[in-house]
Amino acid sequence: MLADIEVFVLISIIVPIYKVEKYINKCIDSILNQKLKDFELILVDDGSPDNCGKICDEYSKKDNRIKVIHKKNGGLVSARQAGFKVSTGEYIGFVDGDDYIEENMFFDMMEKAKEYNADMVLCDFFHLYPDKKVKSKQYFEGGFYDKKSLEKYIYPKMIFSGSYYSFGFTPSCWSKIFKREVLENNIMKVDTRIKMGEDAAFTYPCMLDSNNIYFIKNKHLYNYRINPKSMTQSYDKNLWNIILLPYYRLKEKSFESDFDISFQLNYYLLYLINFVIRNEAKAGKIKSLKDKIKIIKEILYNDDILKAIKEVDLNILPNHTKTIVKFIRKKSVLGLYIYINMFSIFLRIKR
Repeated sequence: MLADIEVFVLISIIVPIYKVEKYINKCIDSILNQKLKDFELILVDDGSPDNCGKICDEYSKKDNRIKVIHKKNGGLVSARQAGFKVSTGEYIGFVDGDDYIEENMFFDMMEKAKEYNADMVLCDFFHLYPDKKVKSKQYFEGGFYDKKSLEKYIYPKMIFSGSYYSFGFTPSCWSKIFKREVLENNIMKVDTRIKMGEDAAFTYPCMLDSNNIYFIKNKHLYNYRINPKSMTQSYDKNLWNIILLPYYRLKEKSFESDFDISFQLNYYLLYLINFVIRNEAKAGKIKSLKDKIKIIKEILYNDDILKAIKEVDLNILPNHTKTIVKFIRKKSVLGLYIYINMFSIFLRIKR
């Protein structure tokens, strides 16, 4: 029957939504006002407790290009996966619910995608601070990269550009569009427990799978909102259990791929460990001395961490990271414990 025929569109735009009532109208309006008209907009209400779900439903009544999913809260990864499952686009793009895009974003990106039959198209973006708007600066030159160029120029510095900590390409999925089959092979493999590194866990694997990409440099088409209050100030007791999940996914992809990114992953792992140390410094009296020592020992005797800290170059690390590496190299439980406590005092003074 005609009603059962699936309608395919040029691009599906997936917006995961959770507690962004203040910003969601501007986000949706910026997408609906796009110069490009051939798209479907998939709004994923990830169990948001505010009025976001109702707002999405109201928009869907006015525009038949909009699909709305209401689901139990499962986090950013599960929301993106839910959106992808119902998408029909030849290409897939993402927008965060508290951000907004420029009028020509997807028109410009799809123009390059079609011209070059690109597996991925990337663009520059703005960082939106409460008091200013800052242009992104990415390491690579703009233009078209075939597989040979990717292997020569992009892959060797894709995750680590050579200075700590600077990505060659930012891992964010919202500054990129993906050919469907490239994304399909990777997004569903991302562990839904990941709370940090959600983007890296599939954007870099997609890049490794791509036969070509196009980078639109110096066109800042996406507006990424920086909210200092969104950075957690409280201790996350589960962070250590999940923090390494994006690293393990990238490590797995490195084994699967024809290109070895393991050296770059050493620095990515160190980047994640920094967050673990900061988090443990927030524990204060919440955690017993025994439990604190247990976490420190698990860090000091983790095989991946030990391998990474042996191979990283101390000379390019900031002093605080250099100190962490030295304690781990010495397997100094006391040294790392003292450092965490000193950092805890620093955080309290800073507040």
